[in-house]
Amino acid sequence: MKKSLLALSLLGGVVFAQDKPLDPCGSPKEVFSKYLLDQCYKGYFDAIMEAKKNADEAIKLAREANNKVGDLEKRVSSLEKTADDHERRIRALEGRKPEAPQPKTEGVGPYKWQLEEVSTVHFDFNKFNIKKSEAKKLDEIAGKIRESGKEVLVVGFADKRGTSNYNFNLSMWRAQMTASYLAKKGVDIGKIRVAAYGKEVADLLGKDFKAQRAVKIFLVY
Repeated sequence: MKKSLLALSLLGGVVFAQDKPLDPCGSPKEVFSKYLLDQCYKGYFDAIMEAKKNADEAIKLAREANNKVGDLEKRVSSLEKTADDHERRIRALEGRKPEAPQPKTEGVGPYKWQLEEVSTVHFDFNKFNIKKSEAKKLDEIAGKIRESGKEVLVVGFADKRGTSNYNFNLSMWRAQMTASYLAKKGVDIGKIRVAAYGKEVADLLGKDFKAQRAVKIFLVY
């Protein structure tokens, strides 16, 4: 009878022990095989890797943002330099004394230029070189032009013989040769303006062909 009771007691203890299975993840004595690591700590490892991935992405975005900031700083610096340059120019313009207003007079075109004819230079037929006799005229007026400080309008003409295209080019060559001569005599080349009219307005200079082969020089007011 006693043996039967002992057997039942042992059997009950075994059944009671089997109701509480061992927790391998909670025991510090367990040997952590790959299986146990996957079972016990896979969630932690995944969280660590995800955090590292997010950190790397954040670093990448921060670097890109820093590069953009650097580029914007360079652009702002360039714009500031441009603004400073414009400001200096504006101040320079504001510091200029305004020129005294010129009286309104009849002139050329909508700008009402006033022209003062100072000389006429004549040329041989089909030529555009400056003759010695005409060079003396230019020598005499060069000083007056320099002293005036005004702009100079040099206009070339040709007689009515020949084609329009050729005579226009000939008129321009005559005007350019005259302007070049004046520049050599000290006239500011930046104030010399050159024009040509060819044969179409030849009659305005006279009926004689010799009078039509000319360059007229004007001071511009």
